[in-house]
Order: sequence, then C-alpha cells, then structure tokens
Amino acid sequence: MDITSARELSQKLQISVDYIAREEYEILILKEVFESEFGVGFVFKGGTALRLAYNSPRFSQDIDFTQIQEFDKEKFMTFLRGLANKYPAIKSIETNEKFYTIFGLAKIKEDYLKRAFSIKIEISKRERKWVKGKDYTDKLIRSETTPLTAIAQVASLEQILAEKKDAMKNRKVARDLFDYWYIHLLLKQEIKVDFQGYDKKRAKSELHRLLPRNFWRVIETWLI
Repeated sequence: MDITSARELSQKLQISVDYIAREEYEILILKEVFESEFGVGFVFKGGTALRLAYNSPRFSQDIDFTQIQEFDKEKFMTFLRGLANKYPAIKSIETNEKFYTIFGLAKIKEDYLKRAFSIKIEISKRERKWVKGKDYTDKLIRSETTPLTAIAQVASLEQILAEKKDAMKNRKVARDLFDYWYIHLLLKQEIKVDFQGYDKKRAKSELHRLLPRNFWRVIETWLI
C-alpha cells in the first residue's frame, strides 16, 4: 500500500493511517499462518478475530490463537521469524516460548509511516478440547486494507465472550468492555455498559484511538 491509498482508507474508515497499515499486516500474517502446515492446529480468537471475522468496528493490535493440536514449536517459531526475510517491511519477528504460551513480536516499518509499529502474536498452549462446529468454525477473514483474504479457524462468539469475561476479571481496559458489548449485540442480547471501576478518561482515550469517529458518540453516552 502507498501513502495515497493509506490516507484515502484512513479518511473512509475514520481511523489513523497507523491502524490502516497495522491491519494490512495482521491479515498478511494470518494468511501466512493459516495457509502453512501449522494452521490446522490453531484457532484464531480475541478482539482481532472479532474485527476481521465478525466485522467489529474496533481496530486491534494483537493476534491471538489457541492451540488445538500438537505441533513442532521450534519449527513454528522458525517459520514466524522467516516472514521477516519474505516481506521487506517486516524488519524482524522475535519469538520465545513460556510454559503456557508462545510469543511472537513482529516489528514493521512502512516507508510512508513516521514510526515503526509492532504486532504481538500469542498462542495459548493451555489444554482443553475444542469441538469444530461448536467452539470454532472456518470463516473468511478480510479487510478493506488489503485484497488478501484467508480461510481461518475462528472461535465462536460464545467462546470469545467466555474468554472476554475471564479477562475482565483480571484487568480493566475499555476495549474488553466494548468487545463484550459488541458480542452481545451480535447475539441479540441487550446489556448495559457499565464503566464502574474504570478510569473513564483513559477509557475514552483508548476507545477514541481504536474506533472510527462515527462511534465516538456511542462511547460518550456510555461514559455519562
């Protein structure tokens, strides 16, 4: 993408050019993962899955997966790091493994951006049984930021909601609350958005950064 296209999309989608570029590379990384030998072993989940598979208006920063079958961890981390050799704008991808999680951090610098940005990639290795057709399904992931698309194994709304509820017990970040509301909206379940216990100034700043401007009015009504 060039600067003219990025600016046009920024104006159309009412979000910063940085998030336009970020989403282009999220799709690229997801396509590489799900079209690789490792893709069958992952389920895509979280806020970025809501954005790219369920059309959430909220832009995101991370790529989250759950492992559903065994795979060669070292080979996968080598595969991830190799993307930096395939795409010039991906300057590096650092990887490491902890007991329950594999982490990746892609550092990206496009010529038309003033600053580089990072995309965090996280794979949960916590064991549990995922049933296809119930807990996850194959879905098309896409974005206006790129002509690329991919078929991904994506967590169901109910599964994403369950994980959001767990996250909200341990942290107070506005994006979780927005996602919680959006999932209920898709499930046709009305809820009251409650910012009690949240720093409202910080919540407003975060949601203004991650949402198109035409959603800001909705946020204002929640924060009254």
